[in-house]
Amino acid sequence: MVTAPVQLTDLIVTVAQEHADALARLTAAVELSDQLDELGDHLIGHFVDEARRAGASWTDIGESIGVTKQAAQKRFVPRPSPDLKPNFDRYTDRARRVVVLARHHARFSERIGTEHLLLGLMDESGGLGAKTITRLEAAEGTTRLATLNALDNTSRERPDPQPFSAGCKKALELAVREALRLGHTFVGTEHILLGLLSEEDCTAAKVMATTGITKAAAEAHVVAEFERAVSAPRPAPPGA
Repeated sequence: MVTAPVQLTDLIVTVAQEHADALARLTAAVELSDQLDELGDHLIGHFVDEARRAGASWTDIGESIGVTKQAAQKRFVPRPSPDLKPNFDRYTDRARRVVVLARHHARFSERIGTEHLLLGLMDESGGLGAKTITRLEAAEGTTRLATLNALDNTSRERPDPQPFSAGCKKALELAVREALRLGHTFVGTEHILLGLLSEEDCTAAKVMATTGITKAAAEAHVVAEFERAVSAPRPAPPGA
């Protein structure tokens, strides 16, 4: 049996130190429990993905987690649909605009794919995701050009509601996982970029591979930018 790295006593102390009132502590404990549940789901999801890459069947995975093959697939295999899970509560304004822009790019398509999400990411040029692409791509504009070339330019009637492709939904799920892994409480454009790069078989990841953008380099740049922002001196208050 694996020993949990987080002990109950540590969680109790954390809540108690941050809140003096008993009811405030209870509310904080519920919120923390929800966060731990989400972390647990992504922990399992991470190792399900690892097992699939190692060649494990869905039958084997289901047996390992105590469910049927069908239940495992229903839980861990994204299906094309207009509904996104998780929702956008923790997304930054820029990250939400990326999804809106992706819808715009997919206006002549039957579904919203990772290629549309990548175009939306680059359109939100002030975000760290777009800046990271600009920093890492082989030459300026090559990623946008390669993405446009990868689009299916056959005009099709857009269904209402328009579904996100399975790959797009998986990339957005991985964006949340990347944020949690980096210890961030929000999902920004940089996490969407890392999510796309983590979904290696999707169109967006394949496009970026051709323009020299790798997951390792993107993560290193994102982490360095956060560290630089934290260490930067704060401006003096007015009158100081």
